[in-house]
Amino acid sequence: MNSLDEVARKLANAPQVIISGHVMPDGDCIGSMLALGLALARSGKDVTFVSPGQLPLIYFFLPGAALIKVNPALSQVNRGETGLVVIVDTSVPDRLGDFLEVVNQLRQLGWRTLLIDHHISALPYADYNYIDPGASAVGEIILDLLKILGYELDRDIATCLYTTIATDTGGFRYETTTSATHRKVAELIEAGVDVRAVSLQIFEERPLKSIEALRAALGTLEVSPCGRAAWFTMDKAMTDSLEIGDEHIDGLVNYARVIKGVEIALLFREVNEGKTKVSFRSKNFVDVSKLADTFGGGGHPRAAGALIPGKLEAVKDAVINASLTVLES
Repeated sequence: MNSLDEVARKLANAPQVIISGHVMPDGDCIGSMLALGLALARSGKDVTFVSPGQLPLIYFFLPGAALIKVNPALSQVNRGETGLVVIVDTSVPDRLGDFLEVVNQLRQLGWRTLLIDHHISALPYADYNYIDPGASAVGEIILDLLKILGYELDRDIATCLYTTIATDTGGFRYETTTSATHRKVAELIEAGVDVRAVSLQIFEERPLKSIEALRAALGTLEVSPCGRAAWFTMDKAMTDSLEIGDEHIDGLVNYARVIKGVEIALLFREVNEGKTKVSFRSKNFVDVSKLADTFGGGGHPRAAGALIPGKLEAVKDAVINASLTVLES
């Protein structure tokens, strides 16, 4: 593990920087990438933005979003001199998807890697690592980092950072939201963030496909006999027929979570016949990051995920039984 001061020095000394997030990027991932990258670029750094997965449409409004390369090849990011690959909000290397191979190729060419994350389940897999599970979002860490580097906030950078915190705290509703979080948000608003405009984009507008996905998911709702667990199931036939993707399904699990009495909410999505993606949520006391970890996943105490090998029904049985066991303990 490295200190944030050490991270700042690594960035200051890097001639070239590649900034990457994770597959199925969310607001914290995208906003953190852009805020850090825009600040570095304005200081004269050669910066390349990379996403291992397609950006959800709701984040296209963010300043710099059009600069992000999706799943680039080595030739598209390596400009002949070594530098630093900064990986944000990515708790395990597998979440880099196909870009992990490019990162490994860059390391063989002499590039170093730097991880900045806040997941409690994060592994220090990079050459340099800064992990703060106490931060509500990676965006909080980036704001502190920019101050150490001596970079001033402008409206674009502040908008990206506000988005990271607003999305990862569920609109400032989760227990990770602290007084320090609100003080940082106040700084961002003072730097020019249009709170209403950002909130409209990330919370109050969705493609019609997202509503169709919700309608389909609600038809599969099941609740355990004890009333403390609830889940949705979306098989591949359903998602294919609706022509929906990750961005349309993101957040649906929370509709099970809000049911009175429910502590653990789950969403099972069949990726193919051999893999099922599971979203885990809890309301008060169950640490779902530990639950997800038993299936090879991870995340936060109240929100986690896992991509689990096996047929849909077998995965469902295993995860539901494990969840009920936790609830009974």
